[in-house]
Amino acid sequence: MPLYFAYASNMDPVQMRRRCPGAKFLRPAAAQGYTLAFTRYSTQRRGGSADMVEAPEDAVWGALYEVDEAGLSALDKWEGVPYAYRRGEVEVVAQDGTKYQAVVYFAHRTGKFLPSKDYMERILRGARARGLPPDYIARLEAIPCRR
Repeated sequence: MPLYFAYASNMDPVQMRRRCPGAKFLRPAAAQGYTLAFTRYSTQRRGGSADMVEAPEDAVWGALYEVDEAGLSALDKWEGVPYAYRRGEVEVVAQDGTKYQAVVYFAHRTGKFLPSKDYMERILRGARARGLPPDYIARLEAIPCRR
């Protein structure tokens, strides 16, 4: 079964159950060599949408899920493939050093934007629920938001 790496609002268990009911959360993991950025404006969210941008000295933490092909198709629709996001693949590393290849969504970038407060709250809710490292959660909490 394919693996999917969620690094933004799809970490939120409630949202993920709604979008991809068959997904199974496996563990927290990190994509080394990337940083979290908000590079696409979402009219629905009224702010920036999350993206992973290459950054050699950084890492993006997220939730690793097992999903089936129907789940990936559903995620493609939710993520706006091929217009807003594109599906890619990335290596992620769990806290115990185990490496996995996972599907990830990269934004079609249009600029730099502040995320909405509601969107960041959903990302933070997911990060806490999925057991991301406290120092990474603190970094997320420090991201400025649109009011």
